[in-house]
Amino acid sequence: MAQEFFDPIPFIKEGAKTPIDLSRTPFFCNIGGFARYFETPPGGVQLLEPTISAPTVALGNEYRVRSATPEQNDPRYGEQTRLEFLADQVEYRPLWATSETAAAFGMTLVEPGQGIRVSSPQPRLTQIDYEYGMFAGHRSPYLGTGYRLLPKVCTDLEHHDFPHVFAAVDPHLPLVISVARYWPQRQQICLADLWLPRGHALYVPPRLPGQSCLDLHGNRNAALACWQGLVQTSIRTQTLLQTEDSYFYWFWNDLPSVHPLLDPTGTPHA
Repeated sequence: MAQEFFDPIPFIKEGAKTPIDLSRTPFFCNIGGFARYFETPPGGVQLLEPTISAPTVALGNEYRVRSATPEQNDPRYGEQTRLEFLADQVEYRPLWATSETAAAFGMTLVEPGQGIRVSSPQPRLTQIDYEYGMFAGHRSPYLGTGYRLLPKVCTDLEHHDFPHVFAAVDPHLPLVISVARYWPQRQQICLADLWLPRGHALYVPPRLPGQSCLDLHGNRNAALACWQGLVQTSIRTQTLLQTEDSYFYWFWNDLPSVHPLLDPTGTPHA
């Protein structure tokens, strides 16, 4: 009997890497939907101030955090904390990334023709081209299952002391960034998926540990929009990050998570 197999399943593909020296080119500018870095903003670029959101702002689906258990402290990668939710499963609220929804999770939306000065303790960062497969969320680095394709998507969120720029450069589909606002003392967390329109970008400033309100993010479900039409199986994106001596604070939960879809052709709204 002939054997039949599925096509290879794309996970995450790393592409071109561009060194960025913020001591020389500290301004990120969205030029025609692509990330560019300059010593001074080009003429016509609207310079933004980083969004400051009150820690009382709560947007997304709210859950009670029964416990937060530190699990590992690896100097090569960072600290892992397992969150136990008072729920059987968790659902992320789908939201278009607007100035208001991004601000609710400590991010700044940068539209085409806009720019922002990037703040970072480490000036030497890297912009990397990525291709995310639609199944990238169906893998967990915390369950000891390696790169096995899992039947559920777990919660996997982070913060760190270097900035991110997430740029939605795919020519056809939006980029999806999972986000959370977590209040450890209140044992409360709000979860959402920000659908970033094509040609837009999100600026995530550096975060320090131990704050009363933690803004978290994760891009394992970056290609969630692929599930809407099943035409594409992956999307392209650009990310600014620190690749050497970086240290992360990971927060995860192994409950199945639900990620409802938005219409990628729809009009973004708050």
